[in-house]
Amino acid sequence: MVLVTITVQPVSINTTLNSTVVFSCEATADELSFRVNNELATDNAVIAKGFIVTATYNNGTIRAGLTAIAYDCNNNTEVRCRALTYDPLQVEFSNTTILMIQGLLDSVVDLDYTFINGSSVLLTWTAPYTLDNVPITGYYIVNGLVNITTTNKSIILSATNPDPCIPNNVSVSPINDVGIGSSNNISFYYERVPLINPPVSIVPVIDGQIILLNIGIDVSTLCKGKYPNSITVSILNTTSTVINNASIPPQVNDQLMITGIITVPNNLNTFIVNVSLSNNGGTFNKIPSFTFGFLGPVTNIDSSIDNCSTIDITWTAPTVDDRVSILYYILKIYDVITSSLVNTTAVNDTNYQFVDNNLFIYHYTYVITGVNELGEGISNNATFSYQRVPRSTNMDTSSLDKLAYTQDVVIIQFYIPIIVKCTGEAPEHVTVTVQCNGTDSSTTYQIRNMNDITGLISVLLNQKCNISIVFHNEAGSSEPFIVPFGKLVWCLHCKFKYYINRYISQYHYYFYNTYNIYYKITCYHYCWLVQYLYYECILL
Repeated sequence: MVLVTITVQPVSINTTLNSTVVFSCEATADELSFRVNNELATDNAVIAKGFIVTATYNNGTIRAGLTAIAYDCNNNTEVRCRALTYDPLQVEFSNTTILMIQGLLDSVVDLDYTFINGSSVLLTWTAPYTLDNVPITGYYIVNGLVNITTTNKSIILSATNPDPCIPNNVSVSPINDVGIGSSNNISFYYERVPLINPPVSIVPVIDGQIILLNIGIDVSTLCKGKYPNSITVSILNTTSTVINNASIPPQVNDQLMITGIITVPNNLNTFIVNVSLSNNGGTFNKIPSFTFGFLGPVTNIDSSIDNCSTIDITWTAPTVDDRVSILYYILKIYDVITSSLVNTTAVNDTNYQFVDNNLFIYHYTYVITGVNELGEGISNNATFSYQRVPRSTNMDTSSLDKLAYTQDVVIIQFYIPIIVKCTGEAPEHVTVTVQCNGTDSSTTYQIRNMNDITGLISVLLNQKCNISIVFHNEAGSSEPFIVPFGKLVWCLHCKFKYYINRYISQYHYYFYNTYNIYYKITCYHYCWLVQYLYYECILL
C-alpha cells in the first residue's frame, strides 16, 4: 500500500515573452499529471498552446515536468500537478502556480531634465514596472540624430554651440530580453543669454497703505532658450542698502509676458528697484535701476499773456526716471487778493492756458503738484500780477503846445497822450522832471483822465536842460522819455535879444543891457515876439 505524497511543489514562473520555461513536480504515487487552467496538460488544446509533459519513474517516485512556451496567450496561466494512488485510491493536488509573461516593457516614468549649464543637461527617469526575475537589461536613448544605450537611469547630454531657438527632442525606451520597450519623450531648449535684454516694466499700485509693484517682462522677441528662468527683484533705499529681496516665478503667459507682484516695505517714500535675470546659460546684462518716489516740486513756473485776456502758464517737470511716467499735474489757481480758490484742474502737459477778461485786476497764485503712480508729490507755487509796466511816450505823440517867455524862464505847456494797448498797462501817475546843470525839479501828476495829460513846466534861461517823462503803475515804471531843452532855450534867448534890439531901434523903445535891463515893451509886441521865436527855434 502506497500513500500519495507530493514531495516537490511546482512554483510560479515569471518570464519574458516567447521564452521557454519548465514547471517541476515530484510525488510518491502511482500516477502524476499536470493540469493547465484545470485542463489535462495532455489535451490537444493545451498541447497546441505550447505545453508538453514529461515524466520519469524511480522506485515509486515520479518526477514530472511541464514545459511551456511563453506565448502571449499563456500569460497568467494557472498550473498545478495531480498525484494519484490506486490502492487505496487517493488523489492530491499541488499548490496552484502562475505563469506570468513579461512582454515589451512600458515606457519609463518621471522623465525629467536638469540643466548643468546652458549646453549640458542631466536626464533622469524611473524604470517601468517589470515582473520579478525579468530584468531590464538597459535603456535606449535617441537624442536627435544620436542613439545611446545605457544601463543607468540617468545620462548627461551635451551640445556644442546649441541653437536656443530649436527644441532638442529626446526619447528613452527600456530594454529587456524581449526587445526595446515603449518610449517616453521630452523636449527642452538649450539655454543662452540674449544679447539684448527683454523689456522690463514696473508699475507701482497703491493699495490702501501698501505699495505694490506690478512687474512685467516681455519675452515676445526671445527664443524660448533665451527666456529667463530666474528673476530676482531687489528693493533698495536711497543709500543703496538692500531692504528686501524677492523672486517671481518665470511662468510665461499667453501674451508672452512674465508677470509678478512685489510688496514694497513700509516707510519708503523713495526707493530703488533692481531686477536681475538669468537662465542656465548665464546672467543677463545688467538692467538699469528703477527709481520710484513721490514727485519733487516742479520748477521754473512762469506766466505770460498772449493778448489782453489769455493767460499762459508754463513750468518745468521734476526730474524722474524716464521709465516711470508723470501721470498728470494738479493746478490750483488762487486769487491773491481774496485768498480764495478760483479753479482746480488736471493738466497732462507742462503748460496751461485760460481766458480771463478781467485778468489785469487780479493777482493769481498758481500751486502745481505732480502726480505719479505713488500719488501726489511736492507742490510748488508762484504768484503773478498781470499789470504791465506803462509804455513810454515819444515826440510823435507828445507835443509842447504853448510857450510863455519872461526875463528868467521859459514857460512850456506839455501835452502827453496816454496810449494803452491793454488795461493792465495803464499808468497811475506820471513824473515830469526838469534837469538843468545837475539840478532836478520834479512834478508828479496823478492820472485821472486816461486820454491825456497836460501841464506847465518852467525852464531857466541860460541853462542846458532836459525834460524827462516817466509813467508809473504798480507793476513799475516806463522807460524815461528825455527831451533836451538846452538848444531850444539858447535859441530863444539869442533870438529874443536880437529881435528886441531890432524892435527897440525901430520903435524907439528904451532898454538896458542884458544883465540889468528892464524891457519896456508893449504887451502886444512881447507876446507876439515870444510866439514867433518859439516856432522858429523849434523848427531848427
